[in-house]
Amino acid sequence: MTQATLWITLALLLVTLLALIGLRRRRARPSFAELPADWPLNARSVFSADERQVYRQLRAALPQHIVLAKLPLVRFCQPPRQGDVRYWFQLLGAIHVTFAICNEAGDVLAVVDLESRRGSSRRAQDIKDAVVAACNVRYLRCAPGEVPSLPELRGLVPPLVEPAPVLPVSQTRAKLSSTVAHRRQERANRWADSTASDSTFDELGGIVEDPPSPALRH
Repeated sequence: MTQATLWITLALLLVTLLALIGLRRRRARPSFAELPADWPLNARSVFSADERQVYRQLRAALPQHIVLAKLPLVRFCQPPRQGDVRYWFQLLGAIHVTFAICNEAGDVLAVVDLESRRGSSRRAQDIKDAVVAACNVRYLRCAPGEVPSLPELRGLVPPLVEPAPVLPVSQTRAKLSSTVAHRRQERANRWADSTASDSTFDELGGIVEDPPSPALRH
């Protein structure tokens, strides 16, 4: 057997071996081409006991805000370049925060994160810290069993500014007519006061008519 034939044989064996390994991996993976006939799943609560206490505290402290639970990081951040979406999704996709406090527009204003009693990954925590800092979101971490106070939670977000009430068209027109009538009455009163002042000024001798000029003598 020549050296060239030997190299060709080894290459064919290597390709065959790689093909067998790939086939075995594909068979080991579950196939989702068809839906299962049975669904052996049970319902579970979204909150743990600690999370339930903090959620109630959030609702008491911030009743006018929206509180979202288990919000993934990719839901409130995005890269500026479309080509970077896959990279950031793979990096952030599996990480979430426990609670996100939002305004009515859905903007995340602050995050309250509960540490797991089983501990959390240092890498995951570093990612959370970096994301909330980049998005300018205030961040509060709570130890297991720790419930933040109401003032502490209220201090996370700026106070809401109540919008001016919108009056119906009929009330707006009535208010405008009342304002116009009031201003007309004010002008009439000022005119009457001015006329009265002129009359009083005349009576007091403030205005003196020029005497008739004497006739010229010839």
